[in-house]
Amino acid sequence: MPALWATMVAPTIVLLMTIFHYIHNNTEGDMKKLLVAILAMMVFLPAAATAETKIGYVDTQQVFDVAKLGKKYKGILQEYFSARKKILDADADEIRRLEEEYRKQASVMKENARKEKEEGISRKIADFQKKQGEFNEEVGKKNDELSKEFDQMLMVVLKDIAKKGKFTLVLNKLITLGPRAEVPVILYAEEGIEVTDKVVAEMDKKFGDK
Repeated sequence: MPALWATMVAPTIVLLMTIFHYIHNNTEGDMKKLLVAILAMMVFLPAAATAETKIGYVDTQQVFDVAKLGKKYKGILQEYFSARKKILDADADEIRRLEEEYRKQASVMKENARKEKEEGISRKIADFQKKQGEFNEEVGKKNDELSKEFDQMLMVVLKDIAKKGKFTLVLNKLITLGPRAEVPVILYAEEGIEVTDKVVAEMDKKFGDK
């Protein structure tokens, strides 16, 4: 019964509880992810529970946080973000300088000069906001690129561990349904079926010097 609880009952309860929440607080993309998660549980878990299986689970977020490759990718992303933030910070300082200069001079400026100054500041602000949006998009794309690369290498290691350990099914500890929403798949599990530490060790062994 504990194994059945770990592989079927707990995840199903969690997902059913999540449905109600996402009916009222969701985006279309989140709902699609939720439906995929539910379908996955419906298809794989009953089949797993009716056969002789060995089921494990891994905390992929912990793997990313602890493994050398994950730390390296986080460093790359931080450097990528910091370089763009430095440019934005310089632009923001320039805008603040112009605004302060305008406040000090506005009362003695002619109307045409004041209007020209205001329009110049407005253009600076518009350019800043455009650049900020572009940088955010660039950072997001870089994050997606690094995440995809990491996930591909993670799957290589995970499949090897599953094959050697004769695991029929390996679950992720959490399902990510949105930028701020993670649903636990594992509420209870017997000791010895988590493979997170093994995955970290193998990631470091295979890709630690990448």
